[in-house]
Amino acid sequence: MNIWIAASDGRQDLVEKYLASGLSAVAKDPNGYTPMHAAAAYSHLQLLEFLVNKHNGDINVRDEDGDTPLHHVEDVATAKFVIEQLHADPNLRNNEHLTALDNVLQDSDSDPQLIEYLKSVTLKDGQHGNIQEQLTGLINEDELNQFKENVKLSLATEVPQDEESLQRQKRLQEIMNGDNVDENLEQYITEIIHEQLLNQVNPKRGHEDQADSNKRSRN
Repeated sequence: MNIWIAASDGRQDLVEKYLASGLSAVAKDPNGYTPMHAAAAYSHLQLLEFLVNKHNGDINVRDEDGDTPLHHVEDVATAKFVIEQLHADPNLRNNEHLTALDNVLQDSDSDPQLIEYLKSVTLKDGQHGNIQEQLTGLINEDELNQFKENVKLSLATEVPQDEESLQRQKRLQEIMNGDNVDENLEQYITEIIHEQLLNQVNPKRGHEDQADSNKRSRN
């Protein structure tokens, strides 16, 4: 047993012991395979979240072939979790210049729902370029400080009118009351821009999200 097998088996208790002994969430075996890749490949979502949020695991870490954990995902539920909750970049390419979408398209046994989902979130060549590269350095210090002041004013004066606004205000309040305010605010802004770019690629996505939100509010 080692940390990679433990992660493949979803044994968070054993993974924690290996982490406590000095290994990291992105410890690589001889092939560059990490616990992150193993947890993603076998759809252990709770373990993945634990590695990312508690042990600073890089959701875009690469193995020897340049594959990220997303390249190893085989079902749509895991793909959605990795992209939407852990903010993996679906546009990263491996050493063969293949995205996660390209990977599943090469496999005749791939889940059709996984293919359709990855198509909806993967940018086409020449459309916008790589999201991560496009967002790098986008927010400067002055803009961040101005956004921070706007957030303070908003929290002090605005009353949320719908569930989405309420959730956004709650998250901003948590960020402002927590540690690493600048870093977390910048991450929040980046997520918003990321989502806007994805909606440009797939306009139906925004309407579907709104429909889901409306459905939840009625239930």
